[in-house]
Amino acid sequence: MNALVTALDGLINVQRQLIGCAGHKKAALIERSVDRLNDITTEEKKLVKQLEQAELERMTVMESVLQDSDAADFQSFLAQLPGGQARQQLESQLKTLQELVSELQAKNRINDRLLKDSMSFVQHMIDQITKSQQQQFNYQSPTGQKSQTGNRGFFDTKA
Repeated sequence: MNALVTALDGLINVQRQLIGCAGHKKAALIERSVDRLNDITTEEKKLVKQLEQAELERMTVMESVLQDSDAADFQSFLAQLPGGQARQQLESQLKTLQELVSELQAKNRINDRLLKDSMSFVQHMIDQITKSQQQQFNYQSPTGQKSQTGNRGFFDTKA
């Protein structure tokens, strides 16, 4: 039983760290700080590996716990436990873990939207700079004759 509590504590700890990273990522996206965003992403990758390891540990512990009891899944295992402190602690940990997962999902949705908005802005700026027909940056003859570079934009896109 203690191994299960420890495994759930590990999952909760990593989820909290991921939520912290998501908050830092939001700030980096708003500030458009690419270097900070890269650092945060690297840290996030490490935390995801830790999360995978903690989840494997939890699954291993759960398999051994379920083999010792006649429960088919974790919910039925909890229902079989007497209403003591261990059961309350496990239920509290599960509730905390569910709340943390929901919070992380909400933060990730916000960060996803910020990232899409940033990419849309960058694409819009590229479109504005590379438009060739909308605005002429070169000298044009008053008689209306076009020069050889008449259809070029701000940047030469053929290069």
